[in-house]
Amino acid sequence: MLYRRDYLMRMIEQFTVSMGQVMFQRKNRRFAEAMELLTQAMKQLLGLNSKMVRALSVKDVIALLSTSGYFDVGKGLLLSDMLVAEGDVLNEAGEEDEGTGCLLKALELLLNIRRMEEAEHLITDVDERIDAVLPKVQSIRMNPFMMEVLTEYYDAAGQLSKAEDMLFFMLDDDPGNTTAVEQGITMLERWLNLSPEDMAKGNLSVEEIRESYGLLLKMKQSTN
Repeated sequence: MLYRRDYLMRMIEQFTVSMGQVMFQRKNRRFAEAMELLTQAMKQLLGLNSKMVRALSVKDVIALLSTSGYFDVGKGLLLSDMLVAEGDVLNEAGEEDEGTGCLLKALELLLNIRRMEEAEHLITDVDERIDAVLPKVQSIRMNPFMMEVLTEYYDAAGQLSKAEDMLFFMLDDDPGNTTAVEQGITMLERWLNLSPEDMAKGNLSVEEIRESYGLLLKMKQSTN
């Protein structure tokens, strides 16, 4: 475990050197040069082609970073850092669609990593990155998978109101999602056993939780 963390830190240190050069180019609005530096860093540190990574699904990217069924979490985290950096550069260059795509891919990759057994020893590193990228895409409507995993993430982080919002966004898009309804009921039943202080930290009151719980029960009844 210690070896894996040291290995990750060495790669991040190498990437940090490249990021210093990228920041210099961004400051001088040399966006093409900044992107080229990031492309070179991705190829050097991960052996991956930047354009190919952006074109592939996250599932395929995970397969590329896996050997004999084992996912290299260190490389996955480093790739997420590179995708965020690319997204920031592209957004600054006025290529918002491409930039947003990079940021969403980084977030989806991190959310997938968070569910992996291999990432248990690096969960703090994963969560720090998720927290950093979320504000950059907060106005973007997520796909069903992202909403499902973000509900889990916010719940685990004690951000109850955000977990509730994400759950109901998911149900707005797919009212017949009985699995989401059942999971939501279980989640809110657990919240009802929280202390008033923990509810307040999550920006919800017991009355609000009970109201949402009642809505979920009605949804369940309507689908039976």
